[in-house]
Amino acid sequence: MEKQRQQTREAFRQMRFGMFVHWGIYSLLERGEWVMHQEKIPVSEYEPLMHRFNPVRFNASEWVQLAKHAGMRYITITTKHHDGFCMYDSALTDYKITNTPFKRDVIRELSEACRRANIALLFYYSPLDWHHPAYKSDWNAYTRYWHGQVIELVEKYHPMGIWLDGCWDKAENIDKTWRLSELYHTLRKMQPNLLLANNHHQKPLPDEDIQTYEQELPGENKIGFNPEPPSENALIETCMTINNSWGYNAGDMNHKSAAQLIRILAGCASRDANLLLNVGPKPDGTIQSEHQERLREVGTWLRDYGESIYGTRGKVFSSTPWGGATRTEHRIYLHIWNPPADSQLAIELPLRIKSAKLLRDGTHLTHRQQERLLTVELPAQLPDSRNTVVALEV
Repeated sequence: MEKQRQQTREAFRQMRFGMFVHWGIYSLLERGEWVMHQEKIPVSEYEPLMHRFNPVRFNASEWVQLAKHAGMRYITITTKHHDGFCMYDSALTDYKITNTPFKRDVIRELSEACRRANIALLFYYSPLDWHHPAYKSDWNAYTRYWHGQVIELVEKYHPMGIWLDGCWDKAENIDKTWRLSELYHTLRKMQPNLLLANNHHQKPLPDEDIQTYEQELPGENKIGFNPEPPSENALIETCMTINNSWGYNAGDMNHKSAAQLIRILAGCASRDANLLLNVGPKPDGTIQSEHQERLREVGTWLRDYGESIYGTRGKVFSSTPWGGATRTEHRIYLHIWNPPADSQLAIELPLRIKSAKLLRDGTHLTHRQQERLLTVELPAQLPDSRNTVVALEV
């Protein structure tokens, strides 16, 4: 594997936390990004939404600053979703944001804002297309179109990675059907360190870097379509919504609490995975207040406990009913939100422990170690009920 690509892969792994953005003209209908398909809206009725799309309150720098405040290290944004509408100034279609009343290229503006703030940027792109006539009538022509758009995105904006979604629509022999290896080879020649992800719900192809899990932690497989188990050589990432919707849904008020999100983040890191946490901006370009509040609280937690997330590795223990665990070369971090009733945390650990202390303030905890059994006496009441982190010096 090329040195540049390997360095980029490791940089991505160490980031651990990113912002997913699902945004498009579907936000005008306020019922999620699948509204065209679910409500069987014909192209002739859906396409005119572009002439109403005018997100005058969009501010790329504000989005990026929110991501930074939340402790996120990268952003992955939808450049084209399944509805076929392009959120960037594509030369290959007129169905794009620069032909709306807004006229501006939001992907260009976000790319520049991310560069200024040292936030990495990846592009979601959907090969599945409910709008393009060739998708159903001329597969070769459509393949040239969508390959051309992905190549265009890399040429114009130089992202850290490309995140494909929708190949599951034609899942049999996905490589041959979608000519993925051909596209990947072209992209690698253009940008050797480009990361590639494909949410096709199968094992990664040899040239794909990131294996994605949708709406659940790696290995859970409760939904039934995520690949199992995680591939040994892949970068693992869970993408998840804050409520139940990817695109803006005004009626979806089932927002996860900040405590839930903090635990999900720790759970991902404990499984050696990144968390890509989604927001669905409103049609005016703002991110809804409920999501902003939760992201800011997660960021506050990370300012105290970030060393137990960023740059760590997971898979420390086979089972952690009390929470999760991450590690570095000299430390093991115990993420605890479900402590034993007697506050005596007993774990199997073959390594000798020098000390156990609360990460936030350095308070030392009594610990005993007999052969492989380590017992740590926790406070009767956890200092942080969302997730208290204990650092073990190895």
